[in-house]
Amino acid sequence: MLGNKAVNEKNHLEIAGCDVVLLADKLGTPLYVFDEALLRENMREYKKVFEERYPEVSIAFAGKAFLCSAMCRVLGQEGLWLDTVSGGEYYTALGSGFPMEQVLFHGNNKSPEEHSLVLKNGIGRWVIDSESELDLLIEEAQKYERGKLPVFFRITPGIDPHTHAFITTGKVDSKFGLPLMEGIALLVVQKALSCGYLDVKGIHCHIGSQIDTLEPFGKAIEVMVRFLAEVGEKTRCLLPELDLGGGLGVPYLDEDKGRFPSVESYAEIICGAVKENCQKYKVPLPHLFVEPGRSIGNTAGSTIYRVGTVKEIPGIKKYVAVDGGMADNPRPVLYDAKYQSLVGNRVLGGGKEKVSIVGKCCETGDVIIGDTELVPVMRGDVLVVEGTGAYNHSMASNYNMIPRPGVVFIREGKPVLVVRPESWYDLTRRDIIPDYLQEEGE
Repeated sequence: MLGNKAVNEKNHLEIAGCDVVLLADKLGTPLYVFDEALLRENMREYKKVFEERYPEVSIAFAGKAFLCSAMCRVLGQEGLWLDTVSGGEYYTALGSGFPMEQVLFHGNNKSPEEHSLVLKNGIGRWVIDSESELDLLIEEAQKYERGKLPVFFRITPGIDPHTHAFITTGKVDSKFGLPLMEGIALLVVQKALSCGYLDVKGIHCHIGSQIDTLEPFGKAIEVMVRFLAEVGEKTRCLLPELDLGGGLGVPYLDEDKGRFPSVESYAEIICGAVKENCQKYKVPLPHLFVEPGRSIGNTAGSTIYRVGTVKEIPGIKKYVAVDGGMADNPRPVLYDAKYQSLVGNRVLGGGKEKVSIVGKCCETGDVIIGDTELVPVMRGDVLVVEGTGAYNHSMASNYNMIPRPGVVFIREGKPVLVVRPESWYDLTRRDIIPDYLQEEGE
């Protein structure tokens, strides 16, 4: 089992001391469930291991992994920064009372509305992704009422972390960032330094996600520090900050628990490589930023479903259908992501059988777990899929007009609703029937 789970005297699964059967009966299914204590523990671990190894460091949670107003409050209480990638994520942070001076704003194609929202309400660091964005921002930054606009530049360091192609972001051929080739990134940084309206704080990179080895991080750090040195040499300006993004992978299956580096070993390679390369290239130690997301939230989250149809095709396969699927977890169909599950109301006992867990969407590819072994499953059982704390709620959709699930934090053994589940009414509340369709017969 992943996270803080146990089996009680009723043979029911408990998440952080809360019986999943009671959760399903009281709050309905599907339901995203987070262990709040584990979320906080993971945040504190990141702060601890980095602060023990580096003089000045800020931990910024990658909001794209999972974000809601309550999560913003938790992040604020734990002293983390927040990495946002859209106006919606920024607006969520703003509305929650999160300090805007601790927000990073990313994006390769920020809209005029997003520009207006962020420039009006302030930002900790604006991450510039291209020269065209810089040109537009120079004009807008002249009107920024809080002094010079603090900015980072996103650099593509040309590192392949050998993860899934869809979540590799640091190669030269990428929609993100400024390439170092032919001096492109240097020329853009020089333009920003000379414009007079921007406070160029540093540079940023993110090489990918769900990375299972530390070597690519070390290679990226050497490239980034070497570029800091080049900027200092060519402009006489030593940029004081370096943001290395995130990307540390996590296990989704019990069998993978030893395959991924620990947060401590990740901090060791990051801090050690920054120090080593700063000495090598004669650059002062920058203030360091890292942006974990999945490795903070994923194992703290699970999804609870209710079993519906159970169908066996003799000699071929047994299908167990739940009341959710790719609408609340599109990762299996997008990335061939692997998950594990438990029957929450009957965890132990009985011989196991091989089944496929599928969703209710009208797609053959709506498969949550292709092959798994479970105790015999029947209609009405409570099924728990583990490790859904990252990129499940964030990527959920209303495909097939299915309402999105609610989100619960388990705090001291009790459930607290932090995102209400959608209703069928929510699916149509934005619809408009124009006048020409109002009259019958037309």
